[in-house]
Amino acid sequence: MARSSAARSPAVIDTARNTQPQRKALWIPALFFGLMFLVVAVNGTMIFFAQSTFSGLDTDKAYLEGLAYNQTLKEAAASAALGWTAKTTVTPNHLAVTITAKNGQPVQGLQPAAHLVRPVSTALDQRLTLRAEGAGIYGADIVLPAHGNWELRLSAGDWQTVQRIFVK
Repeated sequence: MARSSAARSPAVIDTARNTQPQRKALWIPALFFGLMFLVVAVNGTMIFFAQSTFSGLDTDKAYLEGLAYNQTLKEAAASAALGWTAKTTVTPNHLAVTITAKNGQPVQGLQPAAHLVRPVSTALDQRLTLRAEGAGIYGADIVLPAHGNWELRLSAGDWQTVQRIFVK
């Protein structure tokens, strides 16, 4: 007579039950360590790029310039009192600035200076001396190493202004 399945020996049943949970238990720690490795690798990559790109400093003497902040405010007020405005035109090889007074007349006889600042890196900054090109128009030949956003800081005597320009 054949033995029924209930009559099997207990050792055979326990062995069959113990092998399946043991296989399942091996991939859980491997998955945990694999995901932790992925998190550490992504964080390491982000730390590398954070340390090797823009430092966040706009100037080397931030503390000293902060001490003279009231003087900076006085200079800005004096510049605003002049009421001059600047309109900038940028081509791939040339920068032109038209400076006009409050009454709309061109301002002539200036020796303006320009500082082109790349907002994401001070390594590409350029200082320019603008030359007179016409009635209130001052310009300079430029070679920009990168396209995109630039900040143009203009100054002439007591007057100063900052403009954001985009170079294609």
